[in-house]
Amino acid sequence: MDLLALRLARHWNKDPTWFYSLDKSIQIQVLAEYRLTHETPEDRKNRQDRIKRARMKAMIATLQE
Repeated sequence: MDLLALRLARHWNKDPTWFYSLDKSIQIQVLAEYRLTHETPEDRKNRQDRIKRARMKAMIATLQE
């Protein structure tokens, strides 16, 4: 998250701590805008695959407990 916050600060030409000073709801909107403008379709697919894999691992972990 820290690296992404630095990228956002550079994108908006702001101080690096700027992102963390925002309200959580504004942070989410800024992240969404950044992803929409900078993420390629391949990046989006890879991110979604990572999320699905993490959910599956969590489901398996809860079943094994």
